[in-house]
Amino acid sequence: MRKGIVLSYNKVVKYGFIKDLNGQKIRFYNEDGLIILNVGDLVQFAIGIIKNRPCAVKIIILCRNQSKVDQKN
Repeated sequence: MRKGIVLSYNKVVKYGFIKDLNGQKIRFYNEDGLIILNVGDLVQFAIGIIKNRPCAVKIIILCRNQSKVDQKN
């Protein structure tokens, strides 16, 4: 499992990006209505394929708003 910080998240379409600890941006789709993600949350995830693209799957929130997120990245 990898770790990263939520960079962006659109709650309407349930789509966003996570920046992993290596600096890689990984998209995710949140289809679980019980999980509410916020920008800055520290998460753990696996990599899967959704819509023929690599995406973060099995997302687990480790800590809320762990750090400030650089909005330029």
